[in-house]
Amino acid sequence: MAKTEKHLYEFGPFRIDSVERLLLRGDSTIPLTPKAVDTLLALVVNAGRVVEKNELIKIVWPDTFVEEGALARNISALRKALGDDIDGARYVETIPKRGYRFIASVTEGSAPAVDSATNLLTELDPEPAPEPPREAPVPSESKSVRSGFPKWALWLIPVAVLVMVLVLTYPGLVRRFAPQPANISSIAVLPLNNPSNDQAQEYFADGMTEELINSLAKIEALRVVSRTSAMTYKGVRNKPLPQIARELNVDAIVEGSVLQSGNRIRVTVQLFEGKTERKLWAQSYEQDLRDVLVLQGEMANSIAREIQIKLTPRDQQRLAQTRQVNPDAYLAYSYGRYCWNKRTPDDFRRGLDYFRQAIDKDPTYAPAYAGLADAYALLGSIGADVLPPTEVMPKAKEAALRAVKLDDGLAEGHTSLAYVKLSYDWDLPGAEREFKRAIDLNPGYATAHHWYAHYFLAMGEPDRALAEVRRARQLDPLSFSINIGLGWCLYHARRYDEAIAQYRSTLEIDPNFSLAHCTLGMAYTQKGSYPEAFAEFNKALSLPGSRSLVLANIARTYALSGRPAEARKLLRELKDSAKKHYVPAMYIAAIYGALGEREQSLVWIQRAYDERSDYMVYLKTEPSVDVFRSNPKFEVLLKRIGDEPPR
Repeated sequence: MAKTEKHLYEFGPFRIDSVERLLLRGDSTIPLTPKAVDTLLALVVNAGRVVEKNELIKIVWPDTFVEEGALARNISALRKALGDDIDGARYVETIPKRGYRFIASVTEGSAPAVDSATNLLTELDPEPAPEPPREAPVPSESKSVRSGFPKWALWLIPVAVLVMVLVLTYPGLVRRFAPQPANISSIAVLPLNNPSNDQAQEYFADGMTEELINSLAKIEALRVVSRTSAMTYKGVRNKPLPQIARELNVDAIVEGSVLQSGNRIRVTVQLFEGKTERKLWAQSYEQDLRDVLVLQGEMANSIAREIQIKLTPRDQQRLAQTRQVNPDAYLAYSYGRYCWNKRTPDDFRRGLDYFRQAIDKDPTYAPAYAGLADAYALLGSIGADVLPPTEVMPKAKEAALRAVKLDDGLAEGHTSLAYVKLSYDWDLPGAEREFKRAIDLNPGYATAHHWYAHYFLAMGEPDRALAEVRRARQLDPLSFSINIGLGWCLYHARRYDEAIAQYRSTLEIDPNFSLAHCTLGMAYTQKGSYPEAFAEFNKALSLPGSRSLVLANIARTYALSGRPAEARKLLRELKDSAKKHYVPAMYIAAIYGALGEREQSLVWIQRAYDERSDYMVYLKTEPSVDVFRSNPKFEVLLKRIGDEPPR
């Protein structure tokens, strides 16, 4: 057996073993996933140097395409393990927009050589191997009867007869001691593996994963973890399935692989019970790429049968609603959704390009129009602040209407249309109808539940909003946007301590999420914790995101904390910026309100109304405008939002 020398790196009270890939503190092992250990090793080996994000991703996930969020989650896990705080790192320092640097002093050492084969076997199978059965002694002549059987074997005959009698008389005993079927009501589909060396097929594999998730999510009795949370396990090969099941709070796990060759696809999927890792089912499929949606429905039906979920007639109808697709359109749409899910202005624009390509390939492909609508809508929404709503929302509505016309059974299309009706048309009854239709078509579509929560804020019902956004987070527990949405609903319910805790929890998933820092600062401001608010706003300013949103909140906090001169300085800066690019009028209104200039604030709220800002739908519950609750002009505006006829 080959001997391998352990190489140890020591820092603070910790040491990391590069061979066994263990993080130790004293005699205790700190639990980390293999990819988190690889991330730590890459940083420790390069201690003192900034390791760029792309470089880290190539080291930790060689020859595999993963989203940047997977790296951020590894860093978050390391900070927890090392006791680092995002406010004052002792080991891992974040270099905004670049990467990370290990800042603690590191010493190197060696340990006695170990048998690498033994070590590998221990890693793969921590349970000791059972001893082989000993050979039974050969019976001697004196211990056997004339028939040739040993005497002890004669006792087996009455025992066997007794067992047969019991089984025939009490069949329930068989059911009691036989392996029982798994009790499964929740499931996660891990990212399907791409066994080829073709990097382009990574997008296709991700798209297939999302489609299988969407198909299973149509089964109302089954809770299916959404794409965002499932994709955090992309590239994770050695984490035990029971651990993943615990982290996602599911009863079962689906994993597999997909290979595309020309217009043919081959998919292999396996179903495991989460807590035991017992394989429940496995199947391979080969199909024409045009029939990919039919294939997804077949797989979903097979999985439902195996886990003994009773499909209602409505479930069966949802799963049967499939059609052939143009392979090139399908691939372009998959790329577009990948970009859209990253939720940055640049990625929204890239997503638009891919959705347009999909439409060029197949003008009848409804999902591409839904994607187009979602990208346009978020470009014109508060928090992104890229383009005026009057410029992009009509385009979003046109695309959403086209999606619904082409495929009335598409949940994504109805969700897109509901969002435009809510945020731009202010047609609250119409928005509610579309949200209900989307959820009826696909009860597991997390985005529908997330945006439906915003409808309840517009209705002045924050408790119902909280219930809906929590349902969304149940379906997609690691989604940045949904976790932010939960904090937003808590903020509107004036439960500021809970909102602060939720935002900080979101930042543990990704400490570089600008919007989370900004909304956390807003909760601190409402609580009167101004130093903490300024700290979060300054962090948000150093990260990619809406600069206007952050500056407006800094100015408002200056005004509330008794620093009006500094507030007015930022107010002038925002007004100057508005001459060059879009700055939502509500931001200016909020600053004037905090300065006590209520008439000016109302003038700018009216401007926000005229520009069709989506922020208007939150004013029934928005804490920052409480000073206007008894103002007749303000009340008239609120009433017009709820009563306005559809556009």
